[in-house]
Amino acid sequence: MNKKMIVMALLAATIIGGGTGAVLAGHGPGGEFSGPPPGMEMGPGGFEGRMAKILKLTETQQNQIKAVFDTEHDLVKPFFDKMHESRKQLMSLTDASVFDEEAVRIIANEQATTEAELIVSRTRVQNKINGLLTQAQRELLKNIRPEFR
Repeated sequence: MNKKMIVMALLAATIIGGGTGAVLAGHGPGGEFSGPPPGMEMGPGGFEGRMAKILKLTETQQNQIKAVFDTEHDLVKPFFDKMHESRKQLMSLTDASVFDEEAVRIIANEQATTEAELIVSRTRVQNKINGLLTQAQRELLKNIRPEFR
């Protein structure tokens, strides 16, 4: 029975540690965001460029999609800044000598609210882009990304 409890405690610690690592993922030295992973950059050679080729987007569609991204970027930048700041606060609470559960819960709830706004933003962008695509392009997108549907 004791062995079972120890194994469960280690498993829980591993899961929690993995979650913390996921929260901090994407940040470079000093906790600064280092940008998207290679190949997922926006622009002609990145994700946008590949999707434009795959979906055979017209130049007009590409410009419209860029405008959607640009507009949404301005709307969500404060949320990304807020998430970055709350991650730094969580890191400082992790390093504290005394665990302040109430402070962690407050930050976690703020992050949940911010994440909800980012989910709404992503869905709004996807919906706007979907409206710019032809039926054939929407079908192609659905077939190449079935795991997201």
